[in-house]
Amino acid sequence: MKMTGVEVPVETLKNVEPHTVLLVFSDKSGAIKVVQVDSDSIPKDEAFVRVNTPDSGQGGCWVCINSCFIWCDPCPYGE
Repeated sequence: MKMTGVEVPVETLKNVEPHTVLLVFSDKSGAIKVVQVDSDSIPKDEAFVRVNTPDSGQGGCWVCINSCFIWCDPCPYGE
């Protein structure tokens, strides 16, 4: 899966709009970059982010359904 996006100011994290996916990266020097993911590049009707519990069990996933990001716990989609 490949997602596309544009870099946005770090200040964007202070006021995130609904239905927005942001990726936060930190390089080896600690510089922070924020990317706003193009929602059209996110796979539809499948898990695009899985979250495991501390004991490595399934914790849930984020799914894009009808252009809305929905948290599902447990995740309805297999590996």
